[in-house]
Amino acid sequence: MSVECPVPGELPGDEVVDSKADGGVAAGAGGKEGAQGTAVRKTSLSSRGARALVPFSPYINAVNKAKEEPYSEKTPDGYFLMAQAETILTFDLIHEKIKSCREVPQTIGLYGNFRGGQRLRQAIAKMMQRTFMGVEVEPLHICISSGVTAVLDLFFFATCSAGEGCFIPAPYFPAFDNDMSIRNEVIPIPIQPRDTRSYIPTTVEMEEAFTAAQAKGIRPRVLLLTNPGNPLGTLYPEATLKELLLWAINHELHVLSDEIYANSKFGSSVSEFVSIEKVASHLVAEGRLPQWLAEERVHTAYGMSKDFGMNGFRVGCLHTKNKQLLAFWQNIGMFAAVSNDTQHALSVMLEDDKFVDSYVSENKRRLKVSYDLLTSAFEAAGMHYQPACAAMFCWLDLRSILALPTFEAERLLWREILDTCKIVITPGEACHYGEPGFFRVCYAAMPPEQLSVACDRLAAFWKKKVAERERGNGEEKGEEGEGTGKGGEGEKGAEDAAGSEAPSSRKRKAEGDPEDA
Repeated sequence: MSVECPVPGELPGDEVVDSKADGGVAAGAGGKEGAQGTAVRKTSLSSRGARALVPFSPYINAVNKAKEEPYSEKTPDGYFLMAQAETILTFDLIHEKIKSCREVPQTIGLYGNFRGGQRLRQAIAKMMQRTFMGVEVEPLHICISSGVTAVLDLFFFATCSAGEGCFIPAPYFPAFDNDMSIRNEVIPIPIQPRDTRSYIPTTVEMEEAFTAAQAKGIRPRVLLLTNPGNPLGTLYPEATLKELLLWAINHELHVLSDEIYANSKFGSSVSEFVSIEKVASHLVAEGRLPQWLAEERVHTAYGMSKDFGMNGFRVGCLHTKNKQLLAFWQNIGMFAAVSNDTQHALSVMLEDDKFVDSYVSENKRRLKVSYDLLTSAFEAAGMHYQPACAAMFCWLDLRSILALPTFEAERLLWREILDTCKIVITPGEACHYGEPGFFRVCYAAMPPEQLSVACDRLAAFWKKKVAERERGNGEEKGEEGEGTGKGGEGEKGAEDAAGSEAPSSRKRKAEGDPEDA
């Protein structure tokens, strides 16, 4: 039996090309079989295999283009890739260190523990305990796989059946959809928080989402949190984490906290970061959560890709005390094992406490420099954004220059930024945010001198669009005033047609109220 599937494109890697946007943003993220705008043909693959032909990112073609033709002083017409969560800011430090860690032990060519070698599990456990988790971390409770993507894939395979659901507060990392659904057919359930200052859902909103999922026949199994957040770069306060954790466990959910940016904190609110494991330990000490439930239901994901800028090394881990999950990883971990060579080099690096502490400190400093450069340019231009204190993102609010308050208008604006500024950013629709006009900007994938050029382009684009809109509104007012003699009504009509700016889109200053971060 053949299955309808998208026709692969002609870009490197033979990605699926979405005809709707000519290599740009498709209609939504986490694509489906035969998605709108994608050509389809018969395939000899299974329905499961055909799902994997749809690209994991709706803007992957633009990302690939930007990688092939990057901006530099010699190629000023190249692209700025600000839609990919990676950093080059401190790789000079990693590069020098990792070169000195490349010994080749005689046992390196032999099979190892598919849950991760003892030495690396010990080194990662020590680093996590010292630098951000704040609780005792046993190597026994660490499972190592080839990146956090692989960790999430295996985790959802172990905890969810096909058709079951995972709650994720929106906006969220676009690739989460792929991580849980491409092989495991787990259904992502975005939660749209009403509080647009913190973007943190309340337990009332969680309860509403739980009831709605059940009404659709979906059994929720997991609550997935990202702390520090992607795309927001903000932190969850401990009191909020306690509420969400207790609510989830009372509804028999697993709680997975992705803390891959835990050592990329900067700004005035960094002390607010509390690992989910520490939150659970506090609840146990307070007598509000049984120890056995905390061990069975609370899990943490971490990786070397973000804080240490080592995406290409493909090393991630899960911290869990769930004995069945640990036994599961011992068996199935072979499908996503990390090479002994890589494990050995990282073990040597992470065992050097002096290097780790120096590196983490310098990484935070360099992130802050780039963040300040970006947000200073935005403020000078009068652009709106959500203040951040961690990670490598800025949540940019461009609602006031949308032609209409629709996702189609957001896609067109994204395309205009790509074509005019040669900048690739992440549309809010791909992050499953419910209101059009927001974009994720990644600022750590280029040196500050290039970031400055990209900022100048975005600011100039913004000013041009604002001026165009003001001229258009003025012309509409004049025409309506001549026709009706009621300038007030004409002004209101122009505002309605253009989509009035929401109250929460006031100019926000970096390092503002602690509540903002």
